[in-house]
Amino acid sequence: MEVIELIYSLVRSEERLIRSVEEMDKAIGHAVTLIQDSSCLYLNGSYSSSVFLSITVLEEVAKAHVGAFTGGNHPVKNRNVFKDHKTKHILAAFPTVAMGKRLQDAIGEKEIDRLINMAKNSGLVQAREFSLYFQRENGKLKVPADKVNRKFARSILLFAIEVFDDALGGVTNYSNEAAEVTDELFEQVKNT
Repeated sequence: MEVIELIYSLVRSEERLIRSVEEMDKAIGHAVTLIQDSSCLYLNGSYSSSVFLSITVLEEVAKAHVGAFTGGNHPVKNRNVFKDHKTKHILAAFPTVAMGKRLQDAIGEKEIDRLINMAKNSGLVQAREFSLYFQRENGKLKVPADKVNRKFARSILLFAIEVFDDALGGVTNYSNEAAEVTDELFEQVKNT
């Protein structure tokens, strides 16, 4: 299902997830903290933990972006989409994210397309899992550091910052201030 169709399918009601500018600012502040934490982990070489938080940024931004209009209840599936990782990844991969020159210059169009494809096809659900949990594969114990490299951590973090900027930048006065912080982090991570 395309992201626009998914958004239109959600039940609109007074039971929205976010009900005021103050609540939106609170959600934006939370997303910025996650971006700062993910950036700190990335810059200190903790790539798998950075990936996990970057994916969490995508999820929380999707909730804030769409949660101002709905409580997230899906009329057909009879469940709340804000509690489903894959659905939040689809919501985060809004088509306009790929249009920005800044992200294209930083990671390239091919990598953007790959990340959007991962969001749509459960790839980020898998990345979320292997960035956090160890497991046995082919007779060997694999920890997250064995499966997550610097390049992917950088790409997903820059993608998450761009998703934040695309979805929440300019939504409130506070979001404009927050975007200054995330823009600075984008440049810092881009130049690594």
